[in-house]
Amino acid sequence: MQTPSNLNRFKHLGLALSIFYLLYNLTTVYSVSLHTLYPSQIHNLTTPFDSMIPFIPAMIVPYSWSLILFVASFFLVRTSTQLSLLSYRLILTTIFACLIFYLYPARFSFNRSIPDDWTQFGYQFLQLVDKPFNQLPSLHVSYAILLGVSLWDVVASKKRWISAAYRLLLTGICTLIALSTVLTYQHHLLDMFGGVVLAVLVLILSNRIRNALVIKYLAVGSIGFLLIAIAGFCFANMSMIAFESIETLAIIIASYWLISFTMLAGVYQQVKPIRDIRWFQKSNSGRFTIYTWMKFGPIIIIYNGMSFLGQWYFKVFSKGQRHLLTPYAINDRVKVVASPRLRQADLHSHLTYWLFGSSSLEWSSPLESKRPAVRYQIIVVDLAAEISSHAHNLRIAANSSVSTTVHYLYLPLLDLQPLNDVLLQDYIDLFKQIDALIRSAETQAITANNESWVEGNQVEDNQVKDSLITLINFHCVMGLSRSIGVQVLYLLYCGTLTTYNYQSWIEQHYPNAHLKDAYLPKSLVETMANYKFVTYSIAP
Repeated sequence: MQTPSNLNRFKHLGLALSIFYLLYNLTTVYSVSLHTLYPSQIHNLTTPFDSMIPFIPAMIVPYSWSLILFVASFFLVRTSTQLSLLSYRLILTTIFACLIFYLYPARFSFNRSIPDDWTQFGYQFLQLVDKPFNQLPSLHVSYAILLGVSLWDVVASKKRWISAAYRLLLTGICTLIALSTVLTYQHHLLDMFGGVVLAVLVLILSNRIRNALVIKYLAVGSIGFLLIAIAGFCFANMSMIAFESIETLAIIIASYWLISFTMLAGVYQQVKPIRDIRWFQKSNSGRFTIYTWMKFGPIIIIYNGMSFLGQWYFKVFSKGQRHLLTPYAINDRVKVVASPRLRQADLHSHLTYWLFGSSSLEWSSPLESKRPAVRYQIIVVDLAAEISSHAHNLRIAANSSVSTTVHYLYLPLLDLQPLNDVLLQDYIDLFKQIDALIRSAETQAITANNESWVEGNQVEDNQVKDSLITLINFHCVMGLSRSIGVQVLYLLYCGTLTTYNYQSWIEQHYPNAHLKDAYLPKSLVETMANYKFVTYSIAP
């Protein structure tokens, strides 16, 4: 089992704490404002049993242990799997609890006077940093249960009494933390019960979550929902103009944001989801359908912004290299190139460079006198599920400069989704489609040349072979991972690359590629290298 580095532990801790402080303070601000303006909308969760619970000032000590145990747990877990599971549990708990805090705001109803003994400084600090809101469920109780479960197997000793003593101590600490929530008059019994229920639900869910990307998009959806909804509430009350309309609009937008990102998290949660392209439907020209826009509008807008910023960044910092996207020749008839989704303004320049190896647009005028005898076809392989393809605009640019057939293929890969999450057969089916298009176009070229020969226009022997060039363009959003990774798999499938030279090939042709071993695993490379249906000669 891999032991996580201290840097990785700090990253997980920082992420969990950041999400907690952001969401918890957001809901606190909302509840305080709501209580000030509309106190009747704040719920009271007192039960008859709460009045029987004594106030024990000294319980402020175990109450303060929660944060200490929270931080320490990230350095106590022993393996990377335990660290990831701990992060999943704490972040999920924070997300769900804060959504409940917003939807069902409650306030502690008892008056608690500050003791005049040694504990007064603890209660003064507690009163300063934690208002009597954010009650149901109690995060102290949820965290105590989750931390106890996550740290249960940390001490593994051959002496059973040591493990037993450790677990007894851990159970005692977590129990005291949970009990302190009611004995310090910080929560009611229902809050404590809600914390237990939430912890149990999170324990069930966390064991079924496939990867960190599910948590990521649940967190983005929840943070966006609370930011938009609470900002709408504050703005509406500040302006006092059309209060209900502004707040209602904010809630609608926030709900749409939350639903959209929750659905995206659901897509990442699916096992081998690629066969079901209904999630991110596109037209035959690579454009999103209206239904896809309705489901994932916020995600599509964000990724379009990322695409624009990414291309601007590489254009500015490319150190004078005008064309970084140089096609690689598999042989004298087939070239491949991986790229980001290209802007319409750049398509004509890239097309000219890809087909003719020229950065100028001289081919566009006059074309009839300068057009070569070679015919071209372009196969655009769209690998970006979150953004429309440039295939449609590329087809327009190709037809306006030189008569070129543009084919469109779609394999909807999700951003940062490991390539081995996709069924091997999906890659094979895609590559077979590419090969079928190449063979079909070559057959048509040979037929056309034979017809010319019959009509008396004899062609030279090498013209049949060179009469067609196919350019395969793999593209994703940024052109750094998906497009390069799948292009490498295709070259392995063709036999152009091997398991021994693919890494050096990537370093030579795509030095900025983001292809870690976890994203493009060696096992997938080896499997694809052994699955050869078509053999190309390696370009010199």
